[in-house]
Amino acid sequence: MKKSTLVLSVVLLVLALGLVLAACGGGDTTTTAAPVTTAGPATTAGPATTAGPATTAAPASTDTTVAAPMETLKIGAILSLTDWYSVVDAADKVDLEYVAKMINDDGGIKVQGKSYKIELVIEDGKSSLDGNSAAATKLVLDDKLQFVVGPGAFFNLATTPIFEQNKVLHVGNYNGLNPAEMNANTPYAFLGLDPITQHSTTLKALLQYYPNVKTVALASEDATFDAFKPHFLAVAERAGVKLSGDPVLFATNAEDYNPIAAKILAQKPDAVWLTIGIDPSFFGIIKGLRTLGYKGPIGFPIDAPSAIAALGDAATGLVGVLSKQVDDPNMAPVMKRLLEMGDPNRHVFGLAPNALYLLKGAIEAADSLDPTEVAKKWETLTSLPTLYGDGFPSGNQLYGLTNHAWANPIPVCLVNDGKVEYKPWMVPDVTP
Repeated sequence: MKKSTLVLSVVLLVLALGLVLAACGGGDTTTTAAPVTTAGPATTAGPATTAGPATTAAPASTDTTVAAPMETLKIGAILSLTDWYSVVDAADKVDLEYVAKMINDDGGIKVQGKSYKIELVIEDGKSSLDGNSAAATKLVLDDKLQFVVGPGAFFNLATTPIFEQNKVLHVGNYNGLNPAEMNANTPYAFLGLDPITQHSTTLKALLQYYPNVKTVALASEDATFDAFKPHFLAVAERAGVKLSGDPVLFATNAEDYNPIAAKILAQKPDAVWLTIGIDPSFFGIIKGLRTLGYKGPIGFPIDAPSAIAALGDAATGLVGVLSKQVDDPNMAPVMKRLLEMGDPNRHVFGLAPNALYLLKGAIEAADSLDPTEVAKKWETLTSLPTLYGDGFPSGNQLYGLTNHAWANPIPVCLVNDGKVEYKPWMVPDVTP
């Protein structure tokens, strides 16, 4: 080889090596960002993810690394945003979205070293069984989701078969105790709030703050009462209190509740125990009772500011559970944070939001996005974080499932002469 040719080859080799070193950024650290993924259900064998192409970060000027972006987990939600049950679910939608934001702000749902940002896919159940069935079908077949929160009330009747057939893990906000909603043959069905614990706590608080009460009049809406009746009777028996007469039933769409109040008053009870219903029903009955001269205590699920505003002079002698106010000194830290995310005076039902919070805890405990694995792990858990504090299983015998229904500490307050007094929260008795 000629000397000139050898020199030229060496020069070219040096130039090429210089270009390689420049592309590597000299001695700086380079990281590759993880792809953004949407975790949705492609199959039931495991978590479904659609991976996007990997991207390489630009060379860093200092010795630092680029944090991997959060991936996305789509979670469905069924809420009745129109018609009669929207009284509850339209408010719940606001707080469901706040809880999703809270979880995302805290780093999302963490599974196998990755962080997943929640993306809610919300469908309107339209306050009907057909509407809820259509919503569930869309979430499963069109959106191909594997995790869903909701619905509430008795609407699970329409959605449970669809979710179970497709192995979709679903967390009901609340249910009507119809065995078809959740039973030993629905392994993917979970329940964010065992309703018996809520109603039993109303009676428990009523008797604690009015210890001379010996008889109570039980009043409830009529659509789901047959399923609840034996459990309410068992709760009263365990509490050592007698019913003053037959349960008084009412329709949630009634225009005049004075006849209901008259039936209650005719039993001459020491106290009134209002169980299932919605605010317009409760307020109408209470106004009727006070107008007819009843002066005894009344226990019911309450939003204290709403009750005071709606009842006026009738807002006295009330024992309320579930009222969530930011100025309650006993407020659970997570719930207080939720209240501070929006108008602190809004009515927070906290059903769907709590179901989502429970689901997050169960997914992380299972360290999996496979709904079958999450369901199996959930059955072994005896404690989970809730918006209200430490949650615990309730109703294993009632539902025929182990650790599928959950309960949590419950806010308690007294309202007298239009003023609210917050009391220590109560831990409900476990439903057999």
